[in-house]
Amino acid sequence: MDDVILDVRDLSHSFPLTKDVTVRALDGVSFQIREGEIFGLVGESGSGKSTLARCVMGLLRPQAGHILYKGIDVTDPAQVRANRRLLQTDRQIIFQDSTSSLDPRMRAADIIAEPMAVNHIKPPRGSLRAEAEFQLKYVGMDPSYLDRYPPELSGGQRQRVAIARALAMEPSLLVADEPIAALDVSIQAQILNLFKHLQAEHGFTFLFIAHDLAVVRYLCDRVGVLYKGKLTELAPTEELFSHPRHPYTKALLSAIPIPDPRRERARPLYAFDEAAFHRDAPFTEVSPGHFVLGGEEAGK
Repeated sequence: MDDVILDVRDLSHSFPLTKDVTVRALDGVSFQIREGEIFGLVGESGSGKSTLARCVMGLLRPQAGHILYKGIDVTDPAQVRANRRLLQTDRQIIFQDSTSSLDPRMRAADIIAEPMAVNHIKPPRGSLRAEAEFQLKYVGMDPSYLDRYPPELSGGQRQRVAIARALAMEPSLLVADEPIAALDVSIQAQILNLFKHLQAEHGFTFLFIAHDLAVVRYLCDRVGVLYKGKLTELAPTEELFSHPRHPYTKALLSAIPIPDPRRERARPLYAFDEAAFHRDAPFTEVSPGHFVLGGEEAGK
């Protein structure tokens, strides 16, 4: 497909815990993301979401498989060296914990402008400070915060600074690894609306990683479901929520709380039998754009 910007092919990675015990974080994961798309990746803690994000960004080299970004194989060191500048500037990541991802000894202005300074990019607005001020305003913060340090900011404000830093590079691909998980619910809504607005304005491609299904349904165009490093289902968002096929997806969706206490108490929960999980089953297209691990057999 000509409009595919990110192509993940049979990606696998494991972490050794002891000499004899290894955890399989990713197991043959494959999917594609099209330009301008918001692609959601969901799964419980330990399913491999953050490992995948780090592989996509080149922060972790996978043990097997390939990741093609604009046709560049980022798992090939030779191709990475030949395209280093593009890969450093055209892809940006927002981490879950803004406390650890922002240097507490740097002012907000310097944090936002740092990628341009490191990559020797001439600021479009004349100076690094002017660029930082513009980006901070763009994410809804007053310029008075430019000279504040991260410990002087709230969690939501720190995350906005992290977003401004990423957007300053005008990336084609933005990876957000559970960017609202550590925030209060009211701040989560503000950040989500900000993401939606910024993506509509910039048109960047968005890999949004989360465990909150309601958030993913609100924001994403398509969704992939990870379970123990295996992609179990992939479909357009409304198709996935309306017609889940894999037992694990059904169990996840049935666990979404309902605001009405009576309905919440009365609703049935779908039980997922881990013993029946077949990770070696084929990943099959059961309807246009809807892929399930195990195909039609998974839904029985």
